Amino acid sequence: MELTDSLLEVAAERCRVMTGEMLNGIVHNLNNPVHALTMQTELLRNSLNKEGLDALRPNLLEKCTRLERVAQELKSQLDTLSWRDTYVNPTRQLINPAHFGSWLLQFWQGDLLFKHNVAATLSTDPPPPHIQTVPLALTWCLEEPLSALMSILGSSNVQGTPDLTLKLTLEFGPLPDGGLAVRMTTTSKADLRGLAGEIRHVQELRELTSALGWDWSANLDQGMLSVRMAVPGKGEQGG
Repeated sequence: MELTDSLLEVAAERCRVMTGEMLNGIVHNLNNPVHALTMQTELLRNSLNKEGLDALRPNLLEKCTRLERVAQELKSQLDTLSWRDTYVNPTRQLINPAHFGSWLLQFWQGDLLFKHNVAATLSTDPPPPHIQTVPLALTWCLEEPLSALMSILGSSNVQGTPDLTLKLTLEFGPLPDGGLAVRMTTTSKADLRGLAGEIRHVQELRELTSALGWDWSANLDQGMLSVRMAVPGKGEQGG
């Protein structure tokens, strides 16, 4: 099957929609360290205006450490946002799956719902190969099912469910031919039977992955998600 521009346009539009839906949560998270920086800077300034500065030195050093920690948190969140452009690029590029997987989970954890209800882990053992692929397609194939899962968790009748937290595992590994094997699954202690959900644009996802020569499948049933994908190609081992 031929990869058409229309398929990539659908993928790009869906990735833009998902970013927009998470914007409020991301902005909220960025406001937290900004507020902390402002507050700690004001406290530090007030301390510097007091007499007996030598006696206050340990306290001032502690405040500086707090400021550095908040600044690192802010930088980490901004770095995660900046990588979004790279991983929704429609042109074929060499991808490090370990970095991509870490970025994907960090980006989605910028959404407040994900942060509160999903405990995510990344598995890269054995180490996956670097692979030439279309970043936009890789992102969409995982984000579309994640979006459907988040919709279920966001429903009003689920919020009061005991032990609601899902354990989400994202696994990347090598295929025998040097390609990339991807698996994303969720487990939960909560009884989620009866929860309905639908992964949108499944037909387009199948067409896109077929055009790329990928084997992709996804299932969202009873509130549990399973995604499997094989990205063939001659992988390159990363250092």
